Amino acid sequence: MFSRRTAWLTEPDPLAAAATRRDTLDLTPSNPTAVGLTYPPAFYKTLADERSAHYTPDSFGLLAARRTVAAYYESRPHAHPVDPAAIGLCASTSEAYSHLLALLCDAGDVVLVPQPGYPLLNVLAELAHARLVAYPLLHDGTWSIDLDALADILATAPNVRALVVVAPNNPTGNYLRPHELPALDALLAPRGIALLVDEVFHDYPLAPTDRPTTVAHTSATLTFTLSGLSKIAALPQLKLAWWLAQGPHPLVQAALARLELIADTFLSASTPVQHALPHIFAAMPAMQAQISQRTRANLATLKKTCRPTAVSILDVDAGWLTLLRLPDVHDLSDAAWALRLVERAGVLVQPGHLYGLAGVHVAVSLLTPEPILKAGLDRLLAEVAAVLA
Repeated sequence: MFSRRTAWLTEPDPLAAAATRRDTLDLTPSNPTAVGLTYPPAFYKTLADERSAHYTPDSFGLLAARRTVAAYYESRPHAHPVDPAAIGLCASTSEAYSHLLALLCDAGDVVLVPQPGYPLLNVLAELAHARLVAYPLLHDGTWSIDLDALADILATAPNVRALVVVAPNNPTGNYLRPHELPALDALLAPRGIALLVDEVFHDYPLAPTDRPTTVAHTSATLTFTLSGLSKIAALPQLKLAWWLAQGPHPLVQAALARLELIADTFLSASTPVQHALPHIFAAMPAMQAQISQRTRANLATLKKTCRPTAVSILDVDAGWLTLLRLPDVHDLSDAAWALRLVERAGVLVQPGHLYGLAGVHVAVSLLTPEPILKAGLDRLLAEVAAVLA
């Protein structure tokens, strides 16, 4: 009596089951509200705005809130003007993906996604009746899109409707390279393929250098940029995200006309958080600085501690995650390593195959409180040394 697309495997995960032991050190946290961060009062004190007693629905969200989002993009170096009318507010970036897949895809149509990449996209595509096809990222010390392989895929794959770029990517943490956006434009525009750019980790560079400007731009490709408070303000519980449509004016207007009905069907953006948005954005730099201080310190600890060992750190530009390469010995896969580490050392990490990574890699969250990361890393390295002994 249930749909085939929801027939997901639900067997207990051995890794999750093993991680229930009391002394396990979790090096995988992704919930910013559960890792000891200090939140500014401004994030919450305006949620009780008396204007929220009145409901004035707008398909794309309150105009004042959309103007605040537009100003966020326009504040970046070398940014283009952003039209608030081309912004749609929703509850999460997952919902934004769902709206855009509904806009762009009929059943069986193809969406291209990066590999390695975030596994949630698989579920979102299945729910939208779309089919995912992976395009590869290259790693030669840094990560980049394999543009030649992508061109080959586009030449042969039928019914491609959209291409997803996560910038910076999760889990590899690479920003788009300067040449990649024009190259994507040249590949996608003649084929009428939309570009979906997920920028949720854009504001978290791991080096104190200028981050790339937003990819929101004027081009020949219909482009949607996605982000939200969950990451940029570390406020997943407030449930506000958005998409920004840009590109050729006729395509943008046609897309907005359809998206208006899609968004009006759900009207999921909360009124209180929309009224509070200017105060949240004003307080956001301090919150981002606190997170960046932790993620950069944790990355420095990982690099320094692992340097004389058999564990290496893959280069990463930005985000809350980093990848460790473990020794390829004794036929230990990444899943076997992760299970061994939690069972024998009491350290929880994520095996790289969850993200489509080849080789023996595990993922570690840079949001982990620093004492826990240091203690967990000591346990991890001790177990690796024991295996190699």
